[in-house]
Amino acid sequence: MSETLYQKIGIAVNRLAQDLLTRQEGERIPSITEYQEKLCFSRGTIQNGLNYLKESGAVTLVSRGHLGTFIESLDYRRLQECSFTKELTGTMPLPYSLCYQGLATALYRSLSPYAFNLLYARGAESRLKLLTAGVSQFTVCSRYAAEEAIRCHTDVEIALDLGPGTYLTGHVLIFREPGKTAIENGMRIGYDHASADHRRLTELLCAGVRNVKLVELKAHQTVRAIQDGTIDAGVWNLDEVKESGYKGLNLVPIRHFSDLNDFTSAALIIRRGDENIAQILRQCVEPAAVRRIQSAVRYGDAPADY
Repeated sequence: MSETLYQKIGIAVNRLAQDLLTRQEGERIPSITEYQEKLCFSRGTIQNGLNYLKESGAVTLVSRGHLGTFIESLDYRRLQECSFTKELTGTMPLPYSLCYQGLATALYRSLSPYAFNLLYARGAESRLKLLTAGVSQFTVCSRYAAEEAIRCHTDVEIALDLGPGTYLTGHVLIFREPGKTAIENGMRIGYDHASADHRRLTELLCAGVRNVKLVELKAHQTVRAIQDGTIDAGVWNLDEVKESGYKGLNLVPIRHFSDLNDFTSAALIIRRGDENIAQILRQCVEPAAVRRIQSAVRYGDAPADY
């Protein structure tokens, strides 16, 4: 058999494996003719590719006559080994809160049939850069950050929205002085330009207030900056504030904006047009199941496992 034919079969195996990674047991697969049209290989090359996957134990197929060929069993990890994507990789925020620990646990459970790993990185923009650079196949951001990236023409799309409360419970405005409830003229406000969520919420809260000084800092430094007097107020994650045991802080919940669900909903973001990854995520990650696992981790009914 010529080297060129071996190369063609190898590419066919890869593409067939990628197609089967998005399917489930009991599902009918395309016919050889349909695969020919979809993958642009000869009938013999498609058949050789399927035979390889069957012999390697990646898939067991059963023919049902005129009804077609159906999947009896799938080994997703073997299919990954037969494709160019050896491991499914996602990125998400550092799991410093129980909400994020629950989300990580839910993603590992949901994607357990695959060789899957999570990378943790602070900041939506950093995670989106890892995604577009091909380091990961998907990333977790707030729905607002995802839509902002799309508006800024980043070549990404939302594969799945997990719903309100899955990214975080909410945001609070922290004041240095007791009794303060709103940003006032002349205040110094923490401002993380690199965080789409922090940047937008801060700008909304400061709108119309004169002589506000925006002090550039990392969002996670907000509490420390309040405590050491660097700033007078700043936006931060309610979950982190509650779970870290901070005492004596003047916390004012942020509730008066109409689109707050955009900031609390976790979205799974993929590179635009990556339909294989989109199908895997939609097939495996069920939003209601994610919320149940997050709740169990948050209230101590199940251990975090990530």
